[in-house]
Amino acid sequence: MGCKTSQEFQLSWLMPIACLVFAMPSAKVIGQSTGSTTQTVNQRNTIGVLGASPSTGLTAGEAITFNYVLHTAGAPAPTTETIQFYDNATAIGTAQTIGSIAGSNLLPYSQVNTSNGWTTIGTPTVNASTDAGPDGSSASATQLVLPSSASQQQGVSYALTGTSYPSQAMTVSFWAKASAATTISIGITDNPALHANGSGTCALTTSYQRCTLTYTFPSNANSGFIVNVYATGQGAATVDVWGVQVEQAGAAGPYVSTIGTARPTGAQGGSVTYTYSSLLNGSHSITAVYGGDTNFVGSTSNAVSLTIGAATPTIALSASQASPVTYGTSLTFTATLTSAAGAPTGTFQLLDGATVLGTGTLSGGVATVTLSGANSLKGGTHTLTAVYSGDVNNNSVTSATLSFTVNKVSNGVAVTIASSKNPSIYGDPVTFSVGVASVISGAIPTGTVAIVDSSTSTNIGTFTLDGTGATTATVTLFTAGTHNLTITYSGDSNYQ
Repeated sequence: MGCKTSQEFQLSWLMPIACLVFAMPSAKVIGQSTGSTTQTVNQRNTIGVLGASPSTGLTAGEAITFNYVLHTAGAPAPTTETIQFYDNATAIGTAQTIGSIAGSNLLPYSQVNTSNGWTTIGTPTVNASTDAGPDGSSASATQLVLPSSASQQQGVSYALTGTSYPSQAMTVSFWAKASAATTISIGITDNPALHANGSGTCALTTSYQRCTLTYTFPSNANSGFIVNVYATGQGAATVDVWGVQVEQAGAAGPYVSTIGTARPTGAQGGSVTYTYSSLLNGSHSITAVYGGDTNFVGSTSNAVSLTIGAATPTIALSASQASPVTYGTSLTFTATLTSAAGAPTGTFQLLDGATVLGTGTLSGGVATVTLSGANSLKGGTHTLTAVYSGDVNNNSVTSATLSFTVNKVSNGVAVTIASSKNPSIYGDPVTFSVGVASVISGAIPTGTVAIVDSSTSTNIGTFTLDGTGATTATVTLFTAGTHNLTITYSGDSNYQ
């Protein structure tokens, strides 16, 4: 405003503009009036909502993505702050920075109040609830006392005209709980309700949960919408409803509070997406904790219960040398296991068919069994496997077969013979002690030896070696003279 006469002098440095007015014959000063008030702004309560994907059929070490939403009622998300995930009381992973996601609410009043455009369906009683809302705010929900009705709908409704939403996905959401198990219905139609008619149900318990309905309006939908929350065909029930929201979206977003004006744009919520892969075998209760700040009250999310089973590791069996080898070759067989649950612990057995050849203890997921000397892999073809016994986080597992051939060793024995009496006298019995010793330490040849008197081409006989690799042969009728005896070892599966 400016000065109106030449007798008024504008004081332009004052805000707002003031004029010094001189009236004749006497002067009068009109001074600026001021006022003050104190505005108190309380902290905003928050709701943390946590989900996990996948949430069933999980095994130790499997990657799980946790999706967290911090509902700030539309206030700017605290994007310089963090949340911490917990498994029961144990922190898991590192603190995660909160991001922001857009939110909206097409309803001008998010809390049900029949003084603010909400109307009743049937004859319910609508009261301010004495219970806290899901965000912990005291007495902030609306209580609907629904009478028993066999067929009539009992609930509340809000109708809005204006914007059209043809072919658009529309999502209705709100938090609700009941004094006893109750199923309520959610509906959204165009206004008037001629072409669009989406509906769904929500089974309530005595704890708050978020009920949602997503419905795509047809292309010929009328302008505006009508939201209905009601029960039909049930006994009397008391339901607390909190934070009703309508969004032009394919899923419910962060909750946005409205108190007289719709908020189609500009609202926010907080968001964290975190992938974790170190949960082990057993039951887990995962929560996300926001500590709060000067603007927001901290909150702990709902608990996500996860059951983790043992993982199935991979196992590979390898040999220190390629097949084939000769009997007596020292061989080391290595079992290598890998698992999403970390390096498996415990033992594995090296099997030849059903026969256990040895046991190895895992370290870092690797274990070995060495076969050498008397325990060398026997001659022939072998079908080897490694069988892992499992541990608390890993299932037992058997490797693929490893076919391995061991050839007989040549020149692998030394044959000795000793006479009980030399020289002897014609007619005296003579006992010959024959020994077949392996060049491989600790190994004992099996099979037979054949004794021939090469001087007379007489076959004295074939004799079976005992468990020490020895045998005896007694000859009773040697003719007088010199006899040259030849001992021939037959060999076995390990010796030529």
